[in-house]
Amino acid sequence: MSGATTGLVLHPLVGGDVWESEDTSTLNGVDGRFLADVRQAPPLLAQIALKRAAEAAGGPVPAELLARAGQAFAEEELAGESPQEYCRKATLAAGIPHRVFVHALRYIRDGLTNAPAATAAELPLPLSSPDHEVRWTRRGRTLAVVAPSNHPEPHLAWARAVSLGYGVVVRPGGRDPFTPLRLAHALYAAGLPKGRISILPGSHETAEFLVKHADRALVYGGQDTMARWAGRESVAVRGPGRSKVLLCGAADETSLVHVAHTVAADGGTRCTNTSVVLTTEDVDEVAAALATALARLPLLPVLDSRAALPAFTADRALALAAEVDRLSRTGLRVHRTSEPGPDGTAELADGSRTVPAAVMSTRDPGHPELGTELPFPFVLVAPWTAELGTKPLRDSLVLTVLGSSPELLEKIVNDPTVRRVVDGPADPWVSSPGLPHDGSLTTFLLEPKAVVRTGANR
Repeated sequence: MSGATTGLVLHPLVGGDVWESEDTSTLNGVDGRFLADVRQAPPLLAQIALKRAAEAAGGPVPAELLARAGQAFAEEELAGESPQEYCRKATLAAGIPHRVFVHALRYIRDGLTNAPAATAAELPLPLSSPDHEVRWTRRGRTLAVVAPSNHPEPHLAWARAVSLGYGVVVRPGGRDPFTPLRLAHALYAAGLPKGRISILPGSHETAEFLVKHADRALVYGGQDTMARWAGRESVAVRGPGRSKVLLCGAADETSLVHVAHTVAADGGTRCTNTSVVLTTEDVDEVAAALATALARLPLLPVLDSRAALPAFTADRALALAAEVDRLSRTGLRVHRTSEPGPDGTAELADGSRTVPAAVMSTRDPGHPELGTELPFPFVLVAPWTAELGTKPLRDSLVLTVLGSSPELLEKIVNDPTVRRVVDGPADPWVSSPGLPHDGSLTTFLLEPKAVVRTGANR
């Protein structure tokens, strides 16, 4: 990071060195005010960064270094930036409630400290004898990451790759270059060897180059991104969550409060936020109850510690409101207990806008819009019966089941299109060492290798 007469300038970070670029992109906050001049990395610079990453790749990073980096990320000034200033800038850039970034300071700190334990928990017990052993080694030297801007926590995934010895090159999301830059500075400040991490803000062309030429790639994006990289063994795609709740039996107040929480937590921006509720009860009654609960979310600027909704520029908010209006013309019923403004948005005190939480319902369990996701608290409610089986539940990053039979739960667990199952009222994003998010990150990055010893070399 470096300063300029016009304000903050963010240059690409190549292997730990600032690389001055003249290709400029202005990043304004959701309130319309200038935040940073973000210099873009062309594909040629991506080639240089990958070369440095490959040369710097090595063995696993010591646990002590990771713990120091976590503490620095959460508590220290890095490249002239305090944790408080990082949270302020990232909040205004991404439009996510401020408390999300405050929580991320601790989450990433703890995640770095626990990275070795997380890796060990995802691997089977080692097979070892005097004659042979199984070692888990890197599948390559370089990892490219096309990162998101919807939440800071996914950046911990590439930090774990660094901990395993990969050289990592990150193309940040357009709204949040601050989190990956701070994380890279924290790791370098803790003693990580030069070359291991590069942060390259850039175009889709730069991202495409990185994914094609790195040994492994982790790509975040929508349905088009999933289609683009489907079937490529070296690419792990984190696409739409389409996370669901199955409500079996009476939907009591406790269950409905929990479901509303899974819809709206962190502003509804996680891929694990609930976007579909399937219920055995009357869909309109369940939708109306959820709308009542979500109407309590305050309409506040994102820097307010009580903010619960994301904020957008006026153009973006109007586009999202128009999408809600389009959905209402497909046969979906809108449930809101408090109406937004005439244009479907609400103007906030700092000049940004938000879109109030929206609940929609349908009596068609096969409605083509089921699975639609929007970047604010938004949920579709549809009917489910035992006769429908698991078909409406498929293609879910997380499926939370409230009140199901053991037989149905077993069928859900064995459905390969359901990536995580939550049995009961737990947060769908709950995590601990060894719990995979969308498959095992560790086994995507590492592979088993046999080491056989002859008697002469023992």
